[in-house]
Amino acid sequence: MLSTTCKYAVRAIIFIGLKGSEDNRANARVIASELGIPMQFLSKILQIFVRKGLLNSFKGPTGGFFLAKKAEEITLLDIVEIIDGPSVFESCLIGTGLCHSSSGKAERCPVHDRYSKVRKEVVDYFSSETIGGIIERMGHDENVLLKL
Repeated sequence: MLSTTCKYAVRAIIFIGLKGSEDNRANARVIASELGIPMQFLSKILQIFVRKGLLNSFKGPTGGFFLAKKAEEITLLDIVEIIDGPSVFESCLIGTGLCHSSSGKAERCPVHDRYSKVRKEVVDYFSSETIGGIIERMGHDENVLLKL
């Protein structure tokens, strides 16, 4: 369902939420090494979040990244929409294109009616699940990220 880039992004944001702060910024090389994400790829992902206002960053020897908002204010939907785009949850389950509700049944894909209910539940979950909530349930243990 989510792209590899998006999965990397979620893991990186959780890691930064765990380890980063304005006083103790999370270094991109450390994040890449700990999470097994290619450094240049991760750097591009993190810069997207800086431009979108989800992360702050500082350059230099003590540089790094930290959350621009409280972890409890960042939802999975925020991350997914930034990386995979807002239409990720509108894509057709069987690949016939966008699968919006339409007035004509002939314009809908064959699984639309049943899948649209599941899709709504997924969007509701992603909208309500926060990075803070995930970190809390992890027990602040970054080793959980290494197993993903």
